[in-house]
Amino acid sequence: MNKHTKKWGSALLAAGILVGTAVIPVSYIEAALTKQQATPQQPGISIQWDGKTLATKGVQVNGSTLIPVAALRDSLGISVSYDAKTATYTVGSGYNKLYIISSFSDTYVNVNRIGTRNMDAKQIAGKLYIPMGLLKDYLGIDAQWNAAQKTVTLSKSQLNPITIASQSLSASSNAKVSYKIKYPQISGSQLNPEAQHAINSVLKKQADRVLAAGKKMMAEGEATTERPYEFGNDFAVAYNKDGILSVIMQDYSYTGGAHGMTARKGYTFSLADGKLLQLSDVLKANPKYKQFLNNDLKKKIDALQGGEGFDKFKELKADQNFYVTNSGVTVVFDLYEYAPYAYGIPEFTYSFAQLLPQGGKPFAGQ
Repeated sequence: MNKHTKKWGSALLAAGILVGTAVIPVSYIEAALTKQQATPQQPGISIQWDGKTLATKGVQVNGSTLIPVAALRDSLGISVSYDAKTATYTVGSGYNKLYIISSFSDTYVNVNRIGTRNMDAKQIAGKLYIPMGLLKDYLGIDAQWNAAQKTVTLSKSQLNPITIASQSLSASSNAKVSYKIKYPQISGSQLNPEAQHAINSVLKKQADRVLAAGKKMMAEGEATTERPYEFGNDFAVAYNKDGILSVIMQDYSYTGGAHGMTARKGYTFSLADGKLLQLSDVLKANPKYKQFLNNDLKKKIDALQGGEGFDKFKELKADQNFYVTNSGVTVVFDLYEYAPYAYGIPEFTYSFAQLLPQGGKPFAGQ
């Protein structure tokens, strides 16, 4: 297949994923989906929404329950659009948008250009599916799985009564430098004004630091029109329930060389008083959480290093970087901290069931 055929074939396949029609020869589809179809799947997962069973079915692959994107659009009313130029789907609206980039060999998912290790999507039999966890974590949809009945029940999440707006810092871009720096700001009639101010100040200061660092590197560097510098920051809301707000902020900088640098930082707040929570505040119900995480992270981090000469993991930091989703707690480390650049940002997700005693609740006392 030459490069032009592959380009157009990828776009046509992606255009047919939502409706499930064969818009290109069946042999193309079979070849494109061989990788995905090789994994065991359990068909016929029923989906319930608003008290009704949908005609569209979900599937299970390797224990993960997958929901067809077409059902999100047609039955749940979630916005879904497609950009043929980039073969990218956009799912959702507002402060969180899923971007799904689909090709013949792979499917990539991110939220507002932030792609974590827990994000996934699959093409199966000409249709596009995303895991139940993405609905719960980023699209404001609760999902309950009934294994005995092989049924997923979807409902709207009871989110905090706040408004989250994306703001941008004003900075002049030109042929030698590009600034695209976004950050969230919250508001709400039920919010304590002091708490609102405290939270917004922390989030804006992070964006301010990115811009200040970019301008400093620009002043000291040697940017050219052939290799311009880039500085950006964006965010995703990972948890917005029960009086708790957890935000992922990610910045990117490129100042020449083989690649840019990305940094990811989690901020978790109590909306009641604006307090920036530490991991100990989230897992207060388990006084031994550090022992468990230190032992488990040492095994996982030592295994991924592969003899590359990086420092060995010892223990969690006092101000350990993390964020919270409905799926649990994700512990985050920096690029190059424990693994080569090619590995990406090391992060490890633990469910609340793993971290808390039976009956224990996260955010106890917050």
